[in-house]
Amino acid sequence: MDPLQKTHPTGNYPGTPPVNRVGYRGEFPELDGSGSMFLSPDYEGFTYDGEKRGDPLTLKLVSQDFDDSAIEDLDSAVNAAIERMRPGERLDPGSRVLVTAGSRGISNIAGILRRVCAHLIELGMRPSILGAMGSHGGGTDAGQGEMLASLGITEESVGVPIITSSKAVPVGRTKRGLTVYCDPLVLEVDGIVAVNRVKAHTTARGDIQSGIVKKLVVGLGHRPGAESFHQCGPAAMSEELREMAGHVLDAIPFLGGVGLVENADGATHTVRGIRPEELFEAESELLQLSKSLSPRLPFSEADVLVVRTMGKNFSGTGVDTGVVGRYRVQGEPDLPEPRISRICALDLSEESHGNATGIGLVDMVTRRLASEVDLHPTYTNVLTSTLTMRAMIPMIMASDRDAVWGSVASASVPPSRGVRLAIIENTLDLENLWVSEALAEDLDQGARLDGTEAQLAFDEDGNLISP
Repeated sequence: MDPLQKTHPTGNYPGTPPVNRVGYRGEFPELDGSGSMFLSPDYEGFTYDGEKRGDPLTLKLVSQDFDDSAIEDLDSAVNAAIERMRPGERLDPGSRVLVTAGSRGISNIAGILRRVCAHLIELGMRPSILGAMGSHGGGTDAGQGEMLASLGITEESVGVPIITSSKAVPVGRTKRGLTVYCDPLVLEVDGIVAVNRVKAHTTARGDIQSGIVKKLVVGLGHRPGAESFHQCGPAAMSEELREMAGHVLDAIPFLGGVGLVENADGATHTVRGIRPEELFEAESELLQLSKSLSPRLPFSEADVLVVRTMGKNFSGTGVDTGVVGRYRVQGEPDLPEPRISRICALDLSEESHGNATGIGLVDMVTRRLASEVDLHPTYTNVLTSTLTMRAMIPMIMASDRDAVWGSVASASVPPSRGVRLAIIENTLDLENLWVSEALAEDLDQGARLDGTEAQLAFDEDGNLISP
């Protein structure tokens, strides 16, 4: 029986959307008879700094330069990565090999997987793609298949069979008593190649975070592996990944990994073949490279950050914790900077499929965003990670206008200065953003103002139309 149905006769917690076949998605209720959840900026007498909220706020366009170097010939780079692993020296022709595919929106991933498999076929091997995404896709076979298809990973695009499985068996136990799991299919084949992007994790600290090692531990462990790993807590994640991966490596025929690093534009910057014996050292090096290429906001402090769209395709937490400076992990401090008083998000990306993990990182969302939230994958993701604060529902505002001005009104902006406000598309695309005049005075070196200005404006329905 559905866990919500066991709790409430209608299948819903009071105040949550109605259950349907997709999940727990639907309209959030009105909070008052007018349909407005916040006093609009043109409300008579509602003022800020002596002016009505409806008065235009001037914004300036800011540009940043990040390292945009990228690989032009991906096929050659992938071929070189596989050759470096020397799988042909370890396996005979006809050997069955599984190649991992995850749930993240990695640049060029379908083409990279196709070339990995094609190279293995050229060596006489029989590769297949194995879904390896922990609890993502709802932790089910069908959900994983749908997730892969949404990323363009199909049997037609990669040229080999695709296998999805949610089964996992124990292969070890750590000193902390955490059970290590692995898909039994991996134990039956002749070899496995792990493919993943290496980047900073939204919670883990240390020299091993999100990459090939995590793919082995969490990806191949499916939902049981993900749940077990996250029991260790944020402070121990990096160390626990090393120990848990050791048990997995002892149990599986690991041929090596293909580590990917992306630049700030999301393009493939590096493809590296990683041999089993150099796994931890190589991944640590790739992590440092990834951090050096990662985009960041050009300021250390702001009153309000408006995120036009949050979503899993931009960050595992919807909004990147490293970009906004918030962890929202009980007992753990947030990052020292940037310090942002209020964050509001206006939309949830279609690619998130309703998974609003990280919604608890922001202070206000629109009714539009809230109506797209599917609580089933959201709660599955967050309960697996144990970081429940990241799924707490923020204030739901009737429109973009109410979300933006509500954030400003609650940010405790001193009357002696203007509001320091920034608008970004998402936390991945930070080459261009808009900032208020007050924030423009405090930008980091390297951020450029080219003189382009626009007025903050909304249409009659409260939708943001400028900039």
